[in-house]
Amino acid sequence: MKLLSTRTAVLMLLIVLFVLGLAAFNIRYFNSAFAWAHSHANRHYYKNGMLSVRGTVYDRNGDVLLMLDGESIEFNAEKDVRTAVMHVTGDREGSVSTGVLSALKGRLTGWNLFSGAYSFHKKSRSELTLTIDSGLCRAAYREMKGRKGAVGIYNYETGEIICLISSPSFDPQNPPDVEGNPEKYEGVYLNRFLSSAYTPGSIFKLVTAAAALENIPDIENKHYLCEGRIAIGPDSITCLKAHGRVSLQEALAVSCNTFFAGTALELGAETLQKYAEACGFNNSLEVDGIRTAAGKINLKNAVGADLGWAGAGQYTTTANPLNFMAFMGAIAGGGEMVRPRLIADDSSSFFDFKPGKKVLKRETADKLKAMMRNNTITSYGEEKFKDLELCAKSGTAEVGGGKEPHAWFAGFLDRKDCPLAFAVIIENGITSRAAADVAARVLQEAAKALKQGRNL
Repeated sequence: MKLLSTRTAVLMLLIVLFVLGLAAFNIRYFNSAFAWAHSHANRHYYKNGMLSVRGTVYDRNGDVLLMLDGESIEFNAEKDVRTAVMHVTGDREGSVSTGVLSALKGRLTGWNLFSGAYSFHKKSRSELTLTIDSGLCRAAYREMKGRKGAVGIYNYETGEIICLISSPSFDPQNPPDVEGNPEKYEGVYLNRFLSSAYTPGSIFKLVTAAAALENIPDIENKHYLCEGRIAIGPDSITCLKAHGRVSLQEALAVSCNTFFAGTALELGAETLQKYAEACGFNNSLEVDGIRTAAGKINLKNAVGADLGWAGAGQYTTTANPLNFMAFMGAIAGGGEMVRPRLIADDSSSFFDFKPGKKVLKRETADKLKAMMRNNTITSYGEEKFKDLELCAKSGTAEVGGGKEPHAWFAGFLDRKDCPLAFAVIIENGITSRAAADVAARVLQEAAKALKQGRNL
């Protein structure tokens, strides 16, 4: 009997170990199977280190962006297009981690968790249609004129990203000697729109304004005297000039630092932190399996002038361009943020669908929209953005270290036929006017494309 009991205990232990081992394997499989299957050692998908499948990637209008035929990889016929969309398609070596050839290669290989690598037949051809418009991407890249930065535009009703470029870039069909020219190609493999985070500067004032509208009674009718400088303890907050008596709407239009610093102090760090996080800071968005960099805000120890500068968009806060573009879309959409996407509608994305996320109260979003429209009319110049019904906020972000400030321009078009939100960032662009000029020309190009019947 004693021997039987011992054997039973050993058997039960083995069963428990087997179940635990099986559970551990399944967890690892679900977390790592994609990486295992797409290892360069897998001869089903790779030959001589190159992705060896047959497939075609199109833009939203059916233009070929990328064609794979075994070991052969051909990009778009036009060099300007190839260069503009390189951070979307990826490069031959897979150095651009957010490109189709790296991040979305599972869509080309036909791999899935259940049938694995054998689900793709060598003689079959996969097709993938993206939401971007290659012509608009080309126009945006040209407008950057070699400056470092990024441009993104998306439909805030459907989530479709129609323009996404990162600069600098290069022609993936004929790659240059990147290591031999490090200054020109600094960070060239990084998709700055998806994977970077920058000091937001004055565009963050929209977050402070949202918090003020919902937490400071009658804030819209209050006026504040800006004398160009406000002392907070031993430190001070400064504006470029004394703005005189300004309301919330006027302060946003002239980007008054002292007004928003005082507002941040009145709100308190905890409230400002809560609203920033609701608007997307400290959070990463997922774009068809590609995770964005998370903008950061930590006001736990921010007091006095530090909190004041945080309310004006400085301090240690950073913003990711795509996340901020989505926030612009939320304001345009009555407070509901529709998640951006790069892959056009297909059956495989059904289970990934997520409804829009409520970010702001509709009343708050509508008030911000009106103020952003006023910004264009009174500060940015309606003529530059003729017929666009532009609602926007500019930003000049100090970066320190003797470097010129970054230039931001973000917003949306309040048009039923052209529901587009956007964000432009130019590194060391000196003033927000540089980013505004890029946005104006690219958005006019989008409106023109719409009139020509292109699918936007």
